[in-house]
Amino acid sequence: VHVFDPSTPQRRPVLEAEFGEYPLTALSLSASGDTVVVGNTQGQIALLDLRKGLVRGCLKGLSGGVRALQCHASQPLVASCGLDRFLRIHSLKDRKLQHKVYLKSRLNCLLLASRELQGGGAGSSADGGAEQEVKEEEDEVWNSMEQVEEEVMKRKATGGGGEEVKRKKGGD
Repeated sequence: VHVFDPSTPQRRPVLEAEFGEYPLTALSLSASGDTVVVGNTQGQIALLDLRKGLVRGCLKGLSGGVRALQCHASQPLVASCGLDRFLRIHSLKDRKLQHKVYLKSRLNCLLLASRELQGGGAGSSADGGAEQEVKEEEDEVWNSMEQVEEEVMKRKATGGGGEEVKRKKGGD
């Protein structure tokens, strides 16, 4: 990992940090700005200190190459996904695995919401009220629509002249 200072006239890196011998495939800057999280093709994730250029620690649990890393904007969390189709969320403080979810599709990128994480989950009353409002609005829209009935035309072939007579459904 090379860190450049754009204010200097030289085009050389100010800091170089190395992690392993395998190519890095994902990189994300932490919320504090002094640590970068990197992942490689072998499924290894490490925290690199940008002030000293040293490895602060490794995150465990991956099998397969790392496809994407994303640090949370306000909390010390990092989300990772890899070739093994698992989404993992690690804590940057103690480097422990917080959550692990298997997703059926092949993952290649991550996006974390900008709002803060909530501990309530699906059972919180604020979310339930918002969902109820949305459902009521949808019901109003469906109820205000006119019912459209299509006229179905049937064809009846006559035996002799090949003429076709069209008749409306329900009519004579």
